Amino acid sequence: MPLLHLSSQKTALLTGLALLACPAAFAQAQTYTAVDAVRAEWDRKPPVLTPEALAALSPADRARYDLTLRRIGAPGAPALLPPWLENPTAAVWEARALEARTPQERFTAFHFLNRLKSAKVFSALEGLTPADALAWPPYLHLEGQVTTARLNGNEPSPAAQAFLDALRANGKTDPVREGAAHIHMVLAGKEKGDLRLPDTSNLAYLDAWNRGPWAPRAKDHLALLAGAVSAPFNPGPAQRLLEGLPSEPIPEAIPAVRKAMVSTLTLVRLAALEYLQRLPSLDPELAAEVSKGAFSTYAGPLCGPYLAVLRKHLPAEAARYDKFLLAKDDPLALAAAIDDLPQAPADLEGLVKRLWKTSNYDAVQTLLASLDRWKLPADQRKALLTRFLTHPCWTARLDAYRLLADPAIPWPAPAPNTFTEEAVRDQALLLARNGKPVRMRITFEGGRKIVLKLDPVNAPINVANLVILTRRGYFDGLAVPRVVPDFVVQMGSPVDTMDGGPGYTVRCEDSLDWYGPGSVGMALSGKDTGGSQFFITTNATPHLTGKYTRVGEVEDLGNALAILDALELGTRIVKAEIL
Repeated sequence: MPLLHLSSQKTALLTGLALLACPAAFAQAQTYTAVDAVRAEWDRKPPVLTPEALAALSPADRARYDLTLRRIGAPGAPALLPPWLENPTAAVWEARALEARTPQERFTAFHFLNRLKSAKVFSALEGLTPADALAWPPYLHLEGQVTTARLNGNEPSPAAQAFLDALRANGKTDPVREGAAHIHMVLAGKEKGDLRLPDTSNLAYLDAWNRGPWAPRAKDHLALLAGAVSAPFNPGPAQRLLEGLPSEPIPEAIPAVRKAMVSTLTLVRLAALEYLQRLPSLDPELAAEVSKGAFSTYAGPLCGPYLAVLRKHLPAEAARYDKFLLAKDDPLALAAAIDDLPQAPADLEGLVKRLWKTSNYDAVQTLLASLDRWKLPADQRKALLTRFLTHPCWTARLDAYRLLADPAIPWPAPAPNTFTEEAVRDQALLLARNGKPVRMRITFEGGRKIVLKLDPVNAPINVANLVILTRRGYFDGLAVPRVVPDFVVQMGSPVDTMDGGPGYTVRCEDSLDWYGPGSVGMALSGKDTGGSQFFITTNATPHLTGKYTRVGEVEDLGNALAILDALELGTRIVKAEIL
């Protein structure tokens, strides 16, 4: 279907933007609209207003102008993140914990103090009473945070424990999260109890199970793994149980690993390859199985992990596979081969020419990161990076600019737009001008449905991109490749892993909007590397604030989180649609 139906809307938009065609008229208007912000952020050109025009802006327009500068991030731009988020320290967050009053403030302080392994983590809950449990948001889960704190050697005060007990008594805790926490504590020797899993297919339980020492769970783990790889219709348990194998060779696990290697499910094969990469060596029979015929089996997103196994255990085969991948016109294959090369290829110039298109950004990103490892002469490295300042992908230009780190080099000019990119830009202008939320419904296998409420006021470019991809049917049939209980569910990969994208990158639109439960954010591999992959948080994740573009949140939070918490790894999206 066509990307957009914009002819009449586009005409109206251009008419409405007449002031922008004339700089003098813009200066006299003394406004800085959402449309102005989209244009500046799209081109990555910091807007220039006279001091008089800045002084005349309304508070809302001035805030929008300041956010534009921070998002673009050109030299001299103010930082987006405050110090306590940019460079968090235990001392700063211990002080902020004492000042925290709202549930959001307390959870955020608790979260950061846990990440910083502070001994004062429970100070974030001090002052709370059992009566406060009634007002605590039901989806702001503390079970995992409390477990982490206790494993780090902290224990709640009697008052904090009374508040936590009141949460449970008032139905503000989740039985699965509590069960997973108990498994984790038992395996760590902090609590006594039965090691049997309440549900052997539940990822929350399996994640907690994997964190324990190998010896007490070895027998049960191997039995569960044998059963999981015999049921490939559910890749979640198989993947998690493969991840939970120790790095030393376990002969009893090899039959299950062999089954996983030839599974029809990408995520299961990926987990098997990652296990083989952890092993110190392979027995001859298994090595022979790894090397035979895999050139046709391990393609696309699996070529990188497979190559890593070859490089560690069969280096001669790795060199041969490198040549095979370098001959492919596939960004993931090229990226895998480039990342593996111990030195620059003989035909570096030919490789660079092959990468000179927007859709090859994955390989470009890997190439630029490899230049120092290859120890190119300084003048050759500088000349190559300077060439990439004119690459057709903006993000490649940005990467080259940052690697050059030369203040004499100007901020990169905007790259020419492809047809699709122009469609995204025009849709973003329309959304910014309209300012109304966009509702996106996702139907998973089994008829389970959630609705995303996307925010074009905060992130018009990224919302526009999701709208266009959805209308193209891009997400229909894709698998959910990442489910991390009590954290995120991620989707949008075209290859059913966490790799790949739509063939172009999308600019970040970072803000200080809090990542609470049910927030929707864009997945990244660096600044301005968004594309088609997005995630939904299943608990508050404050450390993501300002670092990943927040595009909206789910509607009907309780129902949506119940679906996301129970979502199986590898579940297919039947249909995504804009309502």
